[in-house]
Amino acid sequence: MARRRKVALSNMVVLCLALAGCRARVDSAWNAFVPPDSIALAGIHLDQLRATSVYRKLSAQHRLPRFEAFESGTGIDPERDVHELIVAYDGQNLLWIARGAFQVKEQGSQQNNGVTVVDKDTALAGPAALVRAAIDRSRSGHEGAPGSLTVQLAALPGDPQIWAITSGWTGLRPDTLSQMGNAANLDRVLRAAQSTTLTADLRAGVHAAVAAECRTEPDAQNLSAQLHGLVGLLRSVPKNRPDLLRAFDGVQVTQQARSVKVHVDIAEDVVERLLDGAR
Repeated sequence: MARRRKVALSNMVVLCLALAGCRARVDSAWNAFVPPDSIALAGIHLDQLRATSVYRKLSAQHRLPRFEAFESGTGIDPERDVHELIVAYDGQNLLWIARGAFQVKEQGSQQNNGVTVVDKDTALAGPAALVRAAIDRSRSGHEGAPGSLTVQLAALPGDPQIWAITSGWTGLRPDTLSQMGNAANLDRVLRAAQSTTLTADLRAGVHAAVAAECRTEPDAQNLSAQLHGLVGLLRSVPKNRPDLLRAFDGVQVTQQARSVKVHVDIAEDVVERLLDGAR
């Protein structure tokens, strides 16, 4: 009996720690702005990303976007003011939630190019109706992100610099797909899954993981075969690029029951060569 109590107590402690982790990962500071019908969320910890050698190298090579026009129109310098960027997608529209340090003249003021500074910590961009609804929801104290996404977000491993989650992906609009070229293949992958998660870290090379939970095991087998074929096709392209071959060697696709996972591990020296070769 005493042993059972100890096991029960241990399980309770583990559960409490897990729930505490969930609350820490799902940041209420931006959660309230997320539309409750969102089917996808993505986030980038820009302050962490700027500290990586990949980011510094791209910056030194002047291969990162320039934001002069954006800064002159909004008074916001993304390089200086934005620490974290979250994107919510409801199947039709995108809502951009920027967390950082902003100069506020008037709370909720609309900037010239559609960016609304909500307060000194938050700025929003997207369709006007979506932004207004997000601000109203935040002021009412209601949480926004649906439970299916918050559960996935809380379960993400580690502390990724880049993350993305989907649940019930309905696909992109035809006009959007027509502009994506080969990248439209990603839409087909997401349609084949009930839910997907992505995490990426650039602290030392490139380390990423994608997990897709398919509706049926045959769907998972089909998706796995497609991904294996894609990796094989990419490996066949470079003839005199051993750096690219080494990079593709770091991509592994596995499938078990309804789950498909992709792991990407590319060493820092390989990433450096790829960046130099792409100039």
